[in-house]
Amino acid sequence: MKEVTKINLTQLKYFTEVVKTMNMTKAATKLHVAQPSISRSIRELENELGVSLFIRQGKKLILTAQGNYFFTVVNRSFNQLRLAKENVKAIHSLNNKKITIKMCETTPLLVSFLKIIHHKYPQINLQFIQSKIDNDPRHYDFQLVPLPVPEQHNELLLSEEVFLATSKENPHSTFQLERINQLPLIEMNESPFADFIQRFLSAQRIDPQVVLRTGDRNLMINLVAQGYASCFVPELSWNCTTNLKKISLHRIGKNGFHRRIYLSYPYGPRTSIQEQVATLLLNYCHSLKKDIVSPS
Repeated sequence: MKEVTKINLTQLKYFTEVVKTMNMTKAATKLHVAQPSISRSIRELENELGVSLFIRQGKKLILTAQGNYFFTVVNRSFNQLRLAKENVKAIHSLNNKKITIKMCETTPLLVSFLKIIHHKYPQINLQFIQSKIDNDPRHYDFQLVPLPVPEQHNELLLSEEVFLATSKENPHSTFQLERINQLPLIEMNESPFADFIQRFLSAQRIDPQVVLRTGDRNLMINLVAQGYASCFVPELSWNCTTNLKKISLHRIGKNGFHRRIYLSYPYGPRTSIQEQVATLLLNYCHSLKKDIVSPS
């Protein structure tokens, strides 16, 4: 029985270089190997796959459809490996003193996180990644997410009630859901918080009169304070950077509604720095008090 040749990284490296140059001699020169070694490696790879990767017309090479697909996958894999190698070196060079937090959207909580971490652990290099890509290959230590991430460890970081904000002149302490349809409303730009509000309103069959969309929280609050419109405000997290004393906050419905933020991270061993930062963030968020802003 003929022994099957196993695909190895050297074969894949030779293959990708041949595709990039479309010339075995040039590929051999660039890789500092003999040209027959390149030719033999490509033949063995084709035998293992059971397909032709190239059409040979004399010294000219033409990539087949199978070869083109295989190159796309292999080249992507090499890029992933290279990025992983760079990330591993970066993590090692910082001697575990770098903490990276990934999120879909920036949050005012980052101001407080940065302050308390630098105060408690000034040696830590804290970095943030803003990404909506679930399979983003960049290394991170924690994620801030609105829902638990499957196949990861998730801890509830913050649970806060969401209020309807109006000008101080509004006498109502509680807003019934159907009354929101009658109000001009300012919405946040596309974000996890905006998605959360939209899902809630849709579930209640509420279609508000949106007069403005913005990502500027202070602009929203100032317009609400002037009586231009209303907006939704989370009771705790916006207090870090936004002055909410100039507006009135009203519970929505009898019991109100809440949003949650989770601290998510991969399963597996954790460094002492990672454990200390996680504990610090959880303790800080759990200590936030509702008396920062009192609803009307």
